[in-house]
Amino acid sequence: MPRLAISRTKILLAIGAFVVIALGYQQIMSRSQVILDVRHSLPPGHMVVQTTPDLEARGARLIAISACSGCHGHELTGGPLNAFGTEVHAPNLTLLSPKLSDGDIDRALRSGLRPDGTSELMMPAHAYRGFTDDEVTAIIAELRALPKRGSELPRTQPGLLLRAALLAGWVQLETDKVAGARPPLDAGVPLQAGRHLAAVACGRCHGTDLGGINGGAPDMTVRGYYPRAKFHGLIQKGDAIGEGDMALMTQTAQANFSHFTNAEVDAIYDYLDARDGVLLDKAAAAR
Repeated sequence: MPRLAISRTKILLAIGAFVVIALGYQQIMSRSQVILDVRHSLPPGHMVVQTTPDLEARGARLIAISACSGCHGHELTGGPLNAFGTEVHAPNLTLLSPKLSDGDIDRALRSGLRPDGTSELMMPAHAYRGFTDDEVTAIIAELRALPKRGSELPRTQPGLLLRAALLAGWVQLETDKVAGARPPLDAGVPLQAGRHLAAVACGRCHGTDLGGINGGAPDMTVRGYYPRAKFHGLIQKGDAIGEGDMALMTQTAQANFSHFTNAEVDAIYDYLDARDGVLLDKAAAAR
């Protein structure tokens, strides 16, 4: 084949590859944008928060144990996260909160919704949906009391890989996570306090049912792994037992879970121990 014909063939192949890539890029961008732009009906806002020092103190503690600082930074002034190559900006809550109504904050916290009805991308509302009205009121009171610090961060613009992951189902919008969330096993009324604390504090890493996440944190079983004293060490000091990388658990325990009282840690342990018993009984009955 003449050299000129070979050159033309290479040029045509290169053009064809460019067209295929360009069309694929456009498809990913346009189809993912349709998902990102979906607007949901906003639940009616019924929160009217009157701040008091006691309420603010309770809210500060709830913010601590639910590990908001893990994404929003130590002073809640925001910070970067990485998701499939996109730098996701957790907003500066000290500057954002004054711009939002009480209902806006509640809907973001428990429903994963922005004020315009679109879904939050990485706000763990699927874990926080169990917060009570009283708890949300306290959290809002503390957010309202925060002094303004830092600077505003740009709104996240999802990149190509993150958009592709969204289309492939590897990433879910927060509204979808909320809709698919399963509550922790009910082990009886006397253990509801521990169940609730475990759900809001541990659900975003261990799954809303505390059954673990594939490739992530394990099922929150304690029998055979953590006697009560060791569990206290894990939660309040980050003294982790087990295989794998426990650095995140240690960091979270020391920064956030250390705010739990001994009674609260006991309540969580009592619930998890009872949960283990129920699961073992179900497994035995299924044999």
